[in-house]
Amino acid sequence: MRRIIATVQTSIDGFMEGPGGEGDLGWMMPFLEDGLADNARLLGAVDTILLGRGTYHGFSRFWPEQEGDFADLMNQPRKLVIAHQGSLPGVEWGRYGNAELIDRDVEETLHRLKAADGGDMVVLASGGLVSSLLPHGLVDELQIVVVPIVLGAGKPYLRGIERPVGLELADLTRYPKGSVRLTYRALTG
Repeated sequence: MRRIIATVQTSIDGFMEGPGGEGDLGWMMPFLEDGLADNARLLGAVDTILLGRGTYHGFSRFWPEQEGDFADLMNQPRKLVIAHQGSLPGVEWGRYGNAELIDRDVEETLHRLKAADGGDMVVLASGGLVSSLLPHGLVDELQIVVVPIVLGAGKPYLRGIERPVGLELADLTRYPKGSVRLTYRALTG
């Protein structure tokens, strides 16, 4: 069975974007190298990237124009953009043509994809998407790279989860600039 792995970089206080609003990521830049090799390994091991609407907008404007090994890891896999019905007219990924919109029957579609043959899938950032999938048992692993900064405000990664979701710590990796990758696996049952 294929797994869905969610990954993100956050501040110590759990924000994925800073107080400056959409796309406020400058606080993260000094720590970008922390975990870059691990992120490349993760992307090299998956065959599908899942994106929420907001992350899709930011990534689709940037990554298709980039070149190099890491850009290939971002551009070549299949992209599934998950959004509310009618919120996006369609999706594109530059010259790659490998983005698809899922805006209905999301839970059913993801269960079917998990049961199908293929490699694991990864959700990049997309806090709203991850927050909606966790309570339905659709996230198998959560990798959070916590950078050593407290923002005090911004866009939280996990939000609006109405019931507890049990996780177990599977791994902890320390990076040279002080970030840590916390890898959690979902508890079943």
